[in-house]
Formats: sequence, C-alpha cells, structure tokens
Amino acid sequence: MKPLLPKQLYSATPLKNLPFRTTKRLKPMTDFLGQERARESVEMAVAMPHDGYNLFAIGNNGLGKRTMIRRYLEGVAKAMPAPSDWIYVNNFRDPRYPQAIELPAGLGSSFRADVHKLWRQLAHRIVSAFESERYQERRDSLKVKITTVQQEALAQLSRIAEKQGLKLVLRTPGGYGFSPMDASGEAMTEEAAAKLDSEQRARIKLAIAEMDKRLGKVARKLDAAEESHREHIDKLNDEVARAVLEPLLAKLQQRYAEHPRLLSYLKTYKADLLSHLELVLNAEENQDATVSVGQAGEQLPPVRYQVNAVVSHDPKAGAPVIYEDLPTHYNLLGHVEQVTYMGTVATDFTLIRPGALHLANGGFLLIEAEQVLEHPYAWQSLKRALRAKNLKLSSLEQMLTLTGTVSLEPDPIALGLKLVLLGDRETFYLLQEFDPELETVFKMRADFESDMPRTAESELTYAHFLADIANREGLLALDRSGVARLIEESARTADDQALLSLHARGVADLLRESNYWAVQAQAEVIASAHITQALQGRERRHDRIRRLYLEDIEKGSQLFSCDGSVIGQVNGLTVVSYGDASFGLPSRISVTAHYGNGEITDIERDVELGGAIHSKGVMILTSYLKARFGAEHPLRFAANIAFEQSYSGVDGDSASLGELCGLLSAIARLPVKQSFGITGSVNQFGDVQPIGGVNEKIEGYFAACQLKGLTGEQAVIIPVQNVRHLMLRDDVRAAVAKGQFRIYAVSRVEEAIELLLGLPAGVADAEGEYPDGSVFAAVSERFAVWHDAEKEDDKEEEKVDEAEAVKPAESTKTDLRVTNRRAKAAHRPAKTFQNK
Repeated sequence: MKPLLPKQLYSATPLKNLPFRTTKRLKPMTDFLGQERARESVEMAVAMPHDGYNLFAIGNNGLGKRTMIRRYLEGVAKAMPAPSDWIYVNNFRDPRYPQAIELPAGLGSSFRADVHKLWRQLAHRIVSAFESERYQERRDSLKVKITTVQQEALAQLSRIAEKQGLKLVLRTPGGYGFSPMDASGEAMTEEAAAKLDSEQRARIKLAIAEMDKRLGKVARKLDAAEESHREHIDKLNDEVARAVLEPLLAKLQQRYAEHPRLLSYLKTYKADLLSHLELVLNAEENQDATVSVGQAGEQLPPVRYQVNAVVSHDPKAGAPVIYEDLPTHYNLLGHVEQVTYMGTVATDFTLIRPGALHLANGGFLLIEAEQVLEHPYAWQSLKRALRAKNLKLSSLEQMLTLTGTVSLEPDPIALGLKLVLLGDRETFYLLQEFDPELETVFKMRADFESDMPRTAESELTYAHFLADIANREGLLALDRSGVARLIEESARTADDQALLSLHARGVADLLRESNYWAVQAQAEVIASAHITQALQGRERRHDRIRRLYLEDIEKGSQLFSCDGSVIGQVNGLTVVSYGDASFGLPSRISVTAHYGNGEITDIERDVELGGAIHSKGVMILTSYLKARFGAEHPLRFAANIAFEQSYSGVDGDSASLGELCGLLSAIARLPVKQSFGITGSVNQFGDVQPIGGVNEKIEGYFAACQLKGLTGEQAVIIPVQNVRHLMLRDDVRAAVAKGQFRIYAVSRVEEAIELLLGLPAGVADAEGEYPDGSVFAAVSERFAVWHDAEKEDDKEEEKVDEAEAVKPAESTKTDLRVTNRRAKAAHRPAKTFQNK
C-alpha cells in the first residue's frame, strides 16, 4: 500500500477564489449564512397570521441563531406599523380594578403628559381663583347672610324670653339656654335663683320649658339655614372650580375626541376632581408617598389622578423586537410593585410594571429556551398567556396561596406577537417528549445547520461573512491571505475538507484574537500570519494538560514505543477532551490469547472503566472471528484486551480495528510493528468504518513520535473514509513531505493487517484454506491446534471415566496426565507457518 500524498492531507483555499484585496471592499453578509432551510422556516413563521405559529429555533450553541433571526426580524419589523400603546388609569368607582386603555402608538405617553400638565395648571389656577378678591367677596356675602339670619332668629327669641322674665344665654360653644332674669335685666345667678320661693321657681321652670321648645324650633331652622349656606358655598366652589377646569378640560376632550374611552375617563376625572377639591387646594401639604417613588423631581398629581403609560411606542419606529435574557415569571408577564410608607406596605396602579410580553406586544420576542425553563412557573405562565391571547397580571404569591394580601386586579391587555424560542436539539426533544402542548404553541421549527458545503462560491460568501464580523466588532479588515486562512481553519473545525463550519462565535473569537496580534504588529490589515499567531497563542494557553502527557512519555512514565515489533501490542490513538480543548495521544493496547471457551474479556468493561460503545466494539471482534474462522467448528480460545495505563473511562469504538489487529497478532504469535499508530472502527464483516477526531489523533501520535525522534518509519493508519476529514497542521504536513512520517488509509481489516504485521492477510481458496505464510493461515492453524486439544481432552476424559469405573483410586493420577497433555497441546507451535 502507498501512503497518502501531502496534498491529500490539507485542502487549501486558492487565492484566485477571493477576487478582492481586503474585506473593506466587501459588502457585509447580514443574511442567514448557509441556513436556507432555517430561513424558510423563519419567513413562514413571521408570515403566518394564525394562532400557534411561533418559532422554535434549534441548533448548537454558538451558531449565531439569535443574531441571524434578530437581524431578519428587525428588517421585517421596520416595515410593520408600530403597535398600540397601553395605559392604566384609576378606576374611581373601585380603585382595586385599574382600567386598561388601548391607544394608537405614541398617544399613551402624550396623554399621560397632557393629564399631568392639566393637573399642574389646575393646581395653580384653582388655588389662585379661590384666593381671589371676587371669590372672597362672594363667600363673605354668603357668610353675612347666614350670620344675619342667625342673629335675627336669636334676637327675636331673646325678646320673647325677656317678656317672660328669662334671659337667653350661651352656655356652651354652639349651645344656648335660658336663665331667670333679675331686675337689672341680666341673668340671675344660681345663689339668687335659689332664694326664690317655690311658686316663683315653678313659674320659671314652666317658662323655661316653653322657651326650650321655641329654641328647638329655632335651632332646626338655623341648621337648615346652615345647610343651605354650605350648599351655597359648595355651589360657589363648584362654580369657581368649573370656571377653571372646564376650559382646560375642553381642550383635552377636543384633542382626544376620537377616543371614546379617553373621553369617558376625562368625564369621571372631572366629576371626581370636583368632589375632591381639597386635594387640589392642599396638594403641596398632602404629597402621597408613592408619588416620590415615580419620578423624582417632577411635580406629579396625587396618585388617583395620574396616568400610568405601561407601554408606549414611537409611531415611526415600526414593531418592537425584544430579547429577554432573564425570562422569569415577572420579567415576562409584568408585576405590581409595592412600597413601604411609614411601616405600611401599599401599592397602586401607578406601580404596575410591564414585562417582556408587554414590550414586545405587536412585534417579536426572543427567549432562550433553557433559561425560561430554569425559572419556576415562567414556562407555564408563558404558554398560558399565548393560549389566552391576553396579559393578566398575577403575583406568584397569589397563585401559590402564600399570602392573603389584597392586591390590584388590573384589566387584562390583549396579546398578539410572534415568540421565538432559541435552544439546542436536546432541549427541544425533551420538551417535545414531556410537554404535549409544545406542538400547539410552537408549530414552526427552524433547524440550523452546523456546517455548509465548501465551494468557490461559498468561500466568497464566507468572506462577506467575515467582513460583517470585522465591521460589526470594529476590527481591522482582512486581506485575502487572512480570509483564506480562516476558511481553512473553518474546514478544520468542521472536520471535513469539503465543509465550512458555521460556528459564528468561534470564528468571531478567533478573528478578535487575530486582530489583537495585528494591532500589536502595527499592521494595517489582518493577514494569515496573525491568524496563525492567534491559533498558536490559543494552543499555548490550553496546552498544559497535553504537555503533561507528553512529558510523561518523554520521561518514560507513560510507556510508548514507536520502533521494533511486539506480539499482541498495538499503538491505539485516543482523543482527550477537557473544557474547550481537546488533543490526541497514543494509547497502548495489549492483547493476550490462550485456550478457552471462545470469549474475549474486555478488561475495561469488567472494571467499569469501559463505556457501552467500546464494549460493543469488543463484542463485534468476537463475532468477526467466529464468522471467519469458526464456520465449521467452535473456536476454543480466550483473549484479554486492555488499554494499558488507562486510569479513567474509555468509550467509543474507534479502537476496534487496532484491537482486532492485536488480537490476530496474539493468536497467530506474529509481532506488530510498533512504528504504526492505528485508529478505526470495524464491523462484523471486516469493513473499516470512519471515526471522529482524526486530525487530533494523527497530530497527537506525531507529537509523541517527535519526542522519540522521527525515523521515516513512523506512520498512522486511518479509515479511508476519513481522508476527506484531514486538515492537518503545517508541521505534520512538512514531515510527510520530507518522508519523515506517513499516513495510510485502509478500507478493510486485511489491509491494516498487512501494514502492521508485514505479511499478507491471506485469501481463502475454494476449500476455505488460506495460503501458507499468510496471517490468516497462522490464525487458522492456531485455532486447529486448540480444536485438536479439545478432542484429545474429550478422549482422555472418556478413558478416565472408564478407568474410574474399574480403578477409582487412580483418578487423581489420571487427571494430572490429562491436565499436562492439555497444556502441551495448547502451546504446540503452528506447523504450517513454521514449515514456511
């Protein structure tokens, strides 16, 4: 077999495919890069006017789902009309149920400002009107009238009393009474009244009783007069207040004449204000505590006359596109705040705060699926709002009956928006399995790809994508070499020469780091060298664990050999991953074989260090051997497979090809060349299957061989299907070009055997015999020896059984003979191979 050529190990981007000098001349790519299917789903979800056509965007983290969808939605939203404003106003009949009013975009904040301005004007003008001379004159005139009536009624009553010898006196504040009158016309003292005889006292008592009746009638007349006076005062106050209020209110009513609900509110506003004029007159003295919480420094009306513009939009800005990064129950559906004033917890409609659904109403809302599922009750509340198509404020305390506090119950707000949920596939499939309502709420799915085909056209499109990142991040422009290098790195990230990775976050991070090196070098553009510096710097920062492994190999703590030949020993290739870094390393696989019951022992599995996929690969080896060599009779062998110096979990089937080669080496007693590293999966028919991480595995083995010294004999065997995945580092390609290192691609087990053992695997003839000198012939001979040993054992056991019937005492001696014979047969050399 011939090794791969250097050009097969890397797919470079021809600069002729990039017809520009720098990305500064390119138009930034703001569309869905390589995501045509996802774009179609997004477009359809936005266009569908029916219920439930919300969008679930699925894809790996870092693909730029949110950026792409948000950009598209912002473009669509600009052409849409701005949604309605929503305000909350006081319900003067029952303040516990604030009223929600829908208004055209921009009118909510305008109405709020007008109402607050109205209050400021009223507060000034009404106070001025009530302090005016005209008002004081009219009020004094009414006061004089009631005083005259009171004085005349009391004077008349006093004259009548004097005729009966009684004097009208004021005994208590507001309370009159009668006393006997002396000769001087003054009220008689108690001492003087006590000296009167009984007849006089009886007469005075009757007179007082009669006058008390007259006083009661007069008092009732005076109360009626006082009530009439108060009515006249109220009428005067109402007249003065109306004279100020109605002209100002008429302007608002005229301005908002097309909005019946506002007119209705202004009507109730006027009636309530006229009945609570003391709030206006004492506005400065009776500032409500909740007013100071609202807007510091602004002269706000009392709470009952404020307007809470919960949602207000710019009429020229189009529909909103909102991204909520903390989707709790309250942040999504809004809430009513509470304030503590003088030790008392209180709330009112001005403390109603909107949620993301309020702000995005009439537009688009983006939420991360995993985040909304992390917060209690947020997911259920979100679905409930979408199904009901309205937003009803409800506190979690009330929902969970944790408190009996009386709170507000505002009117619900009509809800109409498109919701975009962003998540990975695992989250989507879990929701799909455990939430049957998912399909009714999210009927559209946008499935984002992780890579796209690499063609000359797509490489140019990718250059526009890089130009967009550089422009958006304020980075230096890239020249053609820099773009080509990033395209090649993208193919390496995708693990395929014919694909480009769409992991936008990763390429953006690399571009930022490359920009750092370009700035340090005072370069005008980002070139290929700066990207190489960024990659090398990233490798240095993440290289600590890899260096520790290589140091152990160099010191001999980790056993590794890349020269010589050993029976049953293979250099497997593994990938070690930790955090965001991964690298390849050689791992010694050892296999022993002996006479047994036809089973292979996976030591990793028995000690619970092997995963299910690795165990499956070992079982496939057993199946392969039995199918190829055990068609005529059972295979009497046993084998043990282990990853040497492995102290952590092992999983995956990429070592099964190496394990099979080591197993065949141990059975045939043929040595394996230690200069080879091998990776690949194998099926029951001996076909080699592709594996992952091929670049990291080759580079890891190459690094280990460098420590021992490159001889030109070291090589790696990979599945032929993985050739298209090769995007190897410069140093590996340079060594291959110089003949210091080789890479072979195989499609069958036989090809790998020939490379590792240096002998042909062998092809069976019509009678099922393998040619002398082949690996499979040696394996077959070994299985035949073990099969013959089994037959001899069976004959000896029969003889022993017969002998036991005659001489029971000699059974122990016979067992020893049988055991020794079995041991000799198990180690008998393969005759065919030795003769060859």
